[in-house]
Amino acid sequence: MQQGALVNGEPVARQNILADGSVRDVSFDIPVERSSWIALRILPSSHTNPIFITVAGKPVRASRKSAEWCLSAVDQCWKQKSPAISAAERGDAEKAYEVARQAYRKILAESADR
Repeated sequence: MQQGALVNGEPVARQNILADGSVRDVSFDIPVERSSWIALRILPSSHTNPIFITVAGKPVRASRKSAEWCLSAVDQCWKQKSPAISAAERGDAEKAYEVARQAYRKILAESADR
């Protein structure tokens, strides 16, 4: 079975292990130059939750593509949910969605061009 390490969603290392049901230690030496998320992937089926690494006190800004996807997801969610929100609550809901949009716009502005 092949396992790999991901940094900000990009594969950076691979290793073959025997898939015999035994617990196995896995390690990778990966240089991390900027704040990032790291996960272990078991090909082709799954990966772990991310571990967030902070470098020089800076936040994780994985990629513009990721931030754009999140911003689009907020817009899509609003499009789907807003018709079912009562008129009395719609204004507050719209403000909450705008807070989310602003947060992702800030992340987008701070993200690397990847």
